[in-house]
Order: sequence, then structure tokens, then C-alpha cells
Amino acid sequence: MARPREFDRAEVLTQAMHLFWQQGYERTSLKELTDTMGISAPSLYNAFGDKKALYDEAVALYSTTSAVVVPHAVGEPTARDVVAKILDVAVREYCSVEHPPGCFVISDPILADHRRDGLEAIRTRLRRAVDDGDVPADADVDALTEFVGVVLRGMSSLARDGANAETLRAVADVALSAWPAVGVDAV
Repeated sequence: MARPREFDRAEVLTQAMHLFWQQGYERTSLKELTDTMGISAPSLYNAFGDKKALYDEAVALYSTTSAVVVPHAVGEPTARDVVAKILDVAVREYCSVEHPPGCFVISDPILADHRRDGLEAIRTRLRRAVDDGDVPADADVDALTEFVGVVLRGMSSLARDGANAETLRAVADVALSAWPAVGVDAV
């Protein structure tokens, strides 16, 4: 007969997610995970499988949190509203005291596919905005998409280095001031 778990699975998964967020998959050791989670290695393996399975579950958990920036914004009515919301969420979440600073997906090199998915969601929304006349027809959608991505990566990096929300807000405001208006040449 198996012994009942002596830990809250959701709680220790959140602790693992935060550790991976701070250090990335490669730099996080099994010992650091078990110390942070307060469980033994056999308990970790029994509850989550191996380190990679735990990481994948932590990434899946992250994708359900308010810290994920892009999905909260792509439904906004205009492209500028989409970008403004993306940047607003980034300012709020990258400096939140509820979790490590910055963006988990941006911070870990092995999450490149997730970053590409986020950029593709932005690109798709911006193409729709061009079709709707909300973004100038001659706008370079790929460049605008990369611009948003670069701003987010920079804001995440600043937050990880200790920048506060006021600093990130200033960066977001400058980025928004560069957004193309309909009837004005593209960036």
C-alpha cells in the first residue's frame, strides 16, 4: 500500500516553477529543486517523474497564470490597444512580488518555441489590424512584431536586474509613442 503524499502538490509545483523561472532549466539542479520544494528526490520522481517532466509541468502552470503577457492582450479592439495592454501587463507582472522578476518564457533559453508562439500570436493580430485598416497598409508587420518582442525582452531583462515598475512604465510609454498611426508612414 502506497503512503499518502505528505506535501501539497500544487504548492511544491509552484515552488519549482519559481526556481526554474529564476535559474532556468539547465542551471537548476535536482538538489536545489528538492531543497526548495521541501521534498525528497524519490518523492519528486514519484509525484512528477523526472526533472524534465517537472519542468514541463511548471511551464504549463506558468501558462495559466496572470504573468503570461500576450494572451491577455490579443483580443483588444485595436492593434495599439493590443500593444498597450501587452506592455501594461508586462509592467505589472515583470515587477510583481508574487513571483520572480521578469518573464519566465523570456528568461529561459530552452523556451524558444514558446517565445515564437507568442510572437506569432502578435504577428497574426497585427496582420488582421492591417486588413482592418487599423495599422497602415504599408506597415512592416514582421518588424512591428519584432519591435514588440524586443521591448518585452528588454523590459524583462531590466526587471530581472532590479528595475522597478516606474522604470518599466517609462520604457513602455516610449515604445507606445513609436507605434504607427493610420495615415502615417510605418516604423
